[in-house]
Amino acid sequence: MIRYILAILLLLPQYTYALGEIKNNKLTGKITDSGNGMALPGVSIFIPELQKGTVSDTKGNYIMENLPNGKITIQFSFIGYESSINTIFTATENSELNISLAFTSVTTQDVVVSGGFPSSQHENAIKISVLSSKELEMLSTPSLGEKLASIPGVDVISRSPGVSTPVIRGLSLNNILFLNNGVRLENFQFSTDHPFLINEEGADHIEVIKGPASLLYGSDAMGGVINIVREKPAPANTFKADISSEYHSVTQGLMTTVGVKTSKKNWFWMLRANKQSHKDYKDGKGNYVPNTRFNSNGLQLGLGITKDLGSFKIYYDYLRPKLGMTNGKSIGLVDTDNRKNHYWYQNLTQHLISSRNHIFLGDFKLEINAAYQFNQRRLNGNPESDIFRLVDMDLNTLTYDTKLYFPSSETSEFLVGIQGMHQSNTNHEAPNHIIPNAQIDDISAFALLKKEIKIAAIQLGLRYDHRSTYVPEQEEIQINRKFDNLNASLGATFHLTEKLLMRTNFATGYRAPNLAELTQHGLHGNRYEEGNPELDTQKSLESDFGIHYHTHKCNIDFSLFYNKMYNYIYLTPTNEIATDGSSFVYKYRQQDAKLYGGELAVNIAPTSFLKLHSDYAMVIAKQNDGGHLPFIPQHKLNTSVRLFAKGNQTFKSPFISLSWKHAFEQNHPSQFESETSAYNLIAIQAGTDFRLAKYQTSLVLSANNLFNETYIDHLSSLKSLNFYNPGRDISIKFSLKL
Repeated sequence: MIRYILAILLLLPQYTYALGEIKNNKLTGKITDSGNGMALPGVSIFIPELQKGTVSDTKGNYIMENLPNGKITIQFSFIGYESSINTIFTATENSELNISLAFTSVTTQDVVVSGGFPSSQHENAIKISVLSSKELEMLSTPSLGEKLASIPGVDVISRSPGVSTPVIRGLSLNNILFLNNGVRLENFQFSTDHPFLINEEGADHIEVIKGPASLLYGSDAMGGVINIVREKPAPANTFKADISSEYHSVTQGLMTTVGVKTSKKNWFWMLRANKQSHKDYKDGKGNYVPNTRFNSNGLQLGLGITKDLGSFKIYYDYLRPKLGMTNGKSIGLVDTDNRKNHYWYQNLTQHLISSRNHIFLGDFKLEINAAYQFNQRRLNGNPESDIFRLVDMDLNTLTYDTKLYFPSSETSEFLVGIQGMHQSNTNHEAPNHIIPNAQIDDISAFALLKKEIKIAAIQLGLRYDHRSTYVPEQEEIQINRKFDNLNASLGATFHLTEKLLMRTNFATGYRAPNLAELTQHGLHGNRYEEGNPELDTQKSLESDFGIHYHTHKCNIDFSLFYNKMYNYIYLTPTNEIATDGSSFVYKYRQQDAKLYGGELAVNIAPTSFLKLHSDYAMVIAKQNDGGHLPFIPQHKLNTSVRLFAKGNQTFKSPFISLSWKHAFEQNHPSQFESETSAYNLIAIQAGTDFRLAKYQTSLVLSANNLFNETYIDHLSSLKSLNFYNPGRDISIKFSLKL
């Protein structure tokens, strides 16, 4: 039945579009400098819901055609100016919106799409952190997890630059949700050895919700959500192309991405390909860490059409990584001066096809999204042994997400939605079945209201979820269980002054036990793990408080959180010996727990040539019996100084920056962890934009871990094997835009 529903959802937008009345709503206007009134050419104008954009001409004028009737959020952005985010009603064929942009020296707010309603960050009742495409380019690391860890409150569990998984306020794995352009990723994320399969190359920005987001996204979103938002199409009637190449000394790694895209008045297409290859990394002592090599190929395709009725888009993502696995069996086998995967590696394949559609029906707006993803996981061992392929599983996942936005006013918005998932796991002939053949079905319904009352923007919602988990009788463990849950959220943003706002939010979260926790019964890595088919639903109640202050030269973010966990699921060692006689048995158990802490971030630009940044993040996590939870990051302090020089006709925006990271001692390990010493890392970076012939080009030189410190992060999964984190990494990145 779910397959027929998905087919209908995929076909409905095209059918609705065919019935729609074609009009030609236009939006025109002029963009000027608020200080001197001069016209601003080259300003980017973009509507996230429609994935439609343009730029202002030499006189600051712009025009956008084929717009639907209804309420639309539109963003005006220009380098060096504060972004302007406006909501308009396109109820007539010709609308006019003139904008004045003010100069700013610090990072400006963007339109965010992960909070239910497209809106500015200042309007959201929940704080959504953003990494822009420019910030992603400046983060010189081959690891997406390390890039995410630049956000206060976000860390990374890492086995190598290629095998990492993010941590949000102490929660990770199935406790957080990863989205690829709004589509929940499903790729066996129950283990630290199983990274989320996604490529950030070509991303427009990354949005991070810290704290429960089960109201909008259901099970697994109790710790937070990471959404990689795809790059914007080219402005109307333009063709864009780019190529970027990057080298990292610590892995002798090469990374290349090539993208092309074009847009006409009412349609667009885009294509991006990327490839990277890395050898085993070196630690601070110059020693190779064996089998940390990884290789990856990827492809992304998108196309869409926009008319007055709405926008209809389809995307395809392909990723094929091969990830070396450092363990006791591979250490003595691999040749460390090699980038080819030969012994003990994961051979993974991910296909994702998604359809995202916005339909404007008078005063109503309908959003219909559907996706299919295929994930193939193969673990290959020693090719010289009797059995080379140890694990061979296929995960097929269908998801759908439908929202109906009711007629809104300038002070209120309301939506209802339905989400669902059908998932099946299939094992093949490989001997190790990490999880059994199984089927999972989700269905949920939710409602969300946003209301502005004087200085307050209030957001509240309610959601019901039902999950069915079925393991057939031919498996060693048979399961046929149902999980039901009701979630609620209430939050508000208070605009105390033009520059000062306060946020408070109360939200529940939930997570149904995953297949590994319910069914595992065998060796996984170097442990014998035993699931518990009687596990209950894990739930949480979190309260958040935040203050944000901003001017044109400074912004400050301060936040506190307290997260009470009920029936927290964790893996713990026992004194039992497995049947192989050499491995200890680890069992999944449940206990109430609590996590609390906060973050502080300060950005100051006292002059046009100097920017200062500092942030601090901490989290404490305890079980009811007084023990501490695993995978809890060290408290961290980050500070950076960035200097800008005056550019000329050849070199534009040259800069140099110096940063320092201090990780405090982690002396509250869990039962099967050890304490971790403090460490300090220094990084330096310099770069510039320049013209090469008629092309816009950029060059960035970076040195991470400048003094080659030998250290182990508390979240390194190689700590038990006594391997250190990466040493000094000299990188160079060259980008060319056509």
